Amino acid sequence: MITVTPEEISQFRSQLADKPQALVALDTIEECEGYLDDAVPLLAMRETAQEEDKSLNDWLERCRQFVCQDEVREALESGLLAPAIEAIAIGASIPPGIATAISICVFKLSAKRFCNVPESGA
Repeated sequence: MITVTPEEISQFRSQLADKPQALVALDTIEECEGYLDDAVPLLAMRETAQEEDKSLNDWLERCRQFVCQDEVREALESGLLAPAIEAIAIGASIPPGIATAISICVFKLSAKRFCNVPESGA
């Protein structure tokens, strides 16, 4: 289970201060005590007004091709969530709150590892 600490949520809040939907997603993650596995279905229900029967892993797989595009992956590797959130939300046609949680999850997992990018010696 992937968790986001209160300190990390605070850092993400600062970074995403001008993205109201991302802030709502952070509130939801905080409400779920940082557990992304619990927050994602709740975000999906709140943003789509439907009960989604998708787990965090289902959403990750749905978004993998967008997350692993070079510019999105590189943004996440650098800890820049805003450009990744927008690209994932638009590319995968998902609500921005879910894209926020996906971005945070991939950031915490390591974008290189998630996308199976080999470590370069350079």
